[in-house]
Amino acid sequence: MKLLSTALFNHDQAVCPHCETKIGLRQISEYLLKGTNHSILCPNCHRALHPKREPIKFYYCFCAGFVSIVAPFWLYISYVEDHFWKAILTSLAVLTVCIIVISILTIRRIEFK
Repeated sequence: MKLLSTALFNHDQAVCPHCETKIGLRQISEYLLKGTNHSILCPNCHRALHPKREPIKFYYCFCAGFVSIVAPFWLYISYVEDHFWKAILTSLAVLTVCIIVISILTIRRIEFK
């Protein structure tokens, strides 16, 4: 399990540009909740760090979230069964997978200036 988690959450690009210290996964995950306008502190030199750019553009995340809700909902309603609540549960399961994928991509692609 340790090997799988290090392969998925490999954040080699998350390095402080001032002291070259690797930034921890806990600090990087603050961006998932607070956004890229938020700054974090380097654990070594205590300087404020901001991302160079958005790791994944907001538009792509919004479109992925919308498609991951709407497409499974209507596919379930049309082809499997005409049951509203089961379709909602299916859509939420697909949305959860989409959020996990976006989080992993954000962690892997973040760079600091």
